[in-house]
Amino acid sequence: MSLSFKLESAGVPDGKTVEFGPFDHETGTQQSIPETLTRRVIYPDLGISALVECVFTGDKLEIQTISVQSIGKFVSTKVLTQLALPAVIRAIAIEVVPNARLWAHLDANEILKREGPTFLAQVYWFEHISWGSPRGSIMAYMKWSRTNANFHISKIARNFPLPGAHSLEKKKSAGQRLRGN
Repeated sequence: MSLSFKLESAGVPDGKTVEFGPFDHETGTQQSIPETLTRRVIYPDLGISALVECVFTGDKLEIQTISVQSIGKFVSTKVLTQLALPAVIRAIAIEVVPNARLWAHLDANEILKREGPTFLAQVYWFEHISWGSPRGSIMAYMKWSRTNANFHISKIARNFPLPGAHSLEKKKSAGQRLRGN
């Protein structure tokens, strides 16, 4: 059973737009997202709504505050476990990131398949900030095995800063901890 929800404006203007990920010289695209944003999420099947305040940390779109309200009945703990927050964050990211369809709705059978390292770095970034699966999406799009995807993502990470596990800062700090510095 798939949980349905609807995003609505909360009447709060989005914060200033910030860029993330690499600039794609081939297409002239640069990913961007509001630094802060607020959306109302309506869960008709659960009889609740949630006011979700998010902040882009430079690495990920994170929930800063969430306020859940009943639409006619009480908010039970069972309802709270069914909020599908990763899906909500993804839907918000698709709504607020300009041209998100380029990275969010990849089609492996696309005639003019884009495979360049900049595009794949942008896919990685979008999937990461939207609580998706960066490696999984790249694997499915490129029809690569997990090992092959890991190899190519490591190569991409040498040319473009990537967030999360492939972040250069995280690798440097991990190396310092291992050396005892």
